[in-house]
Amino acid sequence: MNEQKKLLKLSFPLFFESLLFTVIGSVDTLMLSNYSDTAVGAVGVANQILFLVLIAGNVIAQGAGILMTQFVGAKRKSEDLQTLTITALMVNTVLGLFFSALLVLFSHELLGIMDLHGEMLRFSSEYFIIISRYLFIHLMTMTFSVYLRSHGETKTALKVSILMNVVNVVLNYILIYGHAGFDALGVQGAAYATVISRIVGFAVLGSIVYKMGFRLKTFRFRLSSMMDILPHILKLGAPAAGEQISYNLAKFVMMIFITRLGDVAITAYSYSNTLAGFVYIFSVSLGQGTAIMTGWYTGSGHQDKAKILGTHSATLSFSISMILCTLLVVFRIPLLGILTDNLEIVALAGHVLLFNFIVEAGRSQNLIYVNALRAVGDVHYPFRVSLLSMWGIGVFFSYIFTFSFSFGLPGIWIALGLDEIVRALLFRKRWLTGSTKAIWSPMEKQV
Repeated sequence: MNEQKKLLKLSFPLFFESLLFTVIGSVDTLMLSNYSDTAVGAVGVANQILFLVLIAGNVIAQGAGILMTQFVGAKRKSEDLQTLTITALMVNTVLGLFFSALLVLFSHELLGIMDLHGEMLRFSSEYFIIISRYLFIHLMTMTFSVYLRSHGETKTALKVSILMNVVNVVLNYILIYGHAGFDALGVQGAAYATVISRIVGFAVLGSIVYKMGFRLKTFRFRLSSMMDILPHILKLGAPAAGEQISYNLAKFVMMIFITRLGDVAITAYSYSNTLAGFVYIFSVSLGQGTAIMTGWYTGSGHQDKAKILGTHSATLSFSISMILCTLLVVFRIPLLGILTDNLEIVALAGHVLLFNFIVEAGRSQNLIYVNALRAVGDVHYPFRVSLLSMWGIGVFFSYIFTFSFSFGLPGIWIALGLDEIVRALLFRKRWLTGSTKAIWSPMEKQV
């Protein structure tokens, strides 16, 4: 099969999965906005913290995912994949329980950092605590999702996502507003709907992975094998997750800046993010598909194909993102009008989205090159560059533009764009000049 066609065959289910999540996220936002604009902002703040913790817990999934794609490409024996999967699942379970307990115990202190008050604080706290209690389920589900994607089963993952999101929307309708005999729970109802849909996804994905890799194949778990493979997972996963932690921690700090601008800015930021999500979902899915195929090529020793694929994907990602960004800017006011009737929020969010071209010009490249670099085992360079650029450019200029130059919320967007563009230029250069040597080869004798 033609390499580009194979890439699109992998990426389109990922695209529709990402699109589905974005659409459902927008539906969640719309449902909450009908309940309260303040609730939308409160959930946005809570999710900023929760997402940061999820990324921290993503160390194992990141490392295991890189190894799995290369193992599949190298046609490693099923026992190696079983050991890798069980190791990742066990460690993610322990990490998930730890993070769940930590977030519940320190929820007041974490939300206090965001300087929220009144109804905004109450809504955010209600949502945050409920989601935190069951965060471990999401981390365990990550392992199953990584397994399916590494084997190219992106259509299967899409079907499960459809099921999860249908459950989420139906329960949102029932629990937020109070239907089918239930009380109207508002923000708490949105949180419970999310938790239940994740439990459904965990059960279904776990069953599929068991049938694919364990039911008909003999597996003997050995602690020594787990201890052999865990350092390799951490070696790859820690820098990969570290780059994402840095990015989201930087956005967390920017969110603190935004909270200083008031409730209108917080809610406008949430709505802007919701709409901007539709622009970069193609790049996200293409980056994931590129990572899978790059891992396969690297595992099988076809580094030249990996390089060509990465460059092609980056060009396609940029082109599609610019088209989608143009459509968003043209129709931004009517789209924002669907989400809220607050003219002040619509005006601010509409102004902010004008600067989205700057952000997407860089982000569309970064989502490809970072995934490709990780897939070949080059995990340290993206981490170092991201650390310097996100904080030295993103956070620093966010503060300068927002407060010193009094740009307000648009200043955050401009700083984000500058950071994305600088990183895109550096990652492109690295991809074109760096090494794509397979990093699993030293493990061949150990696992």
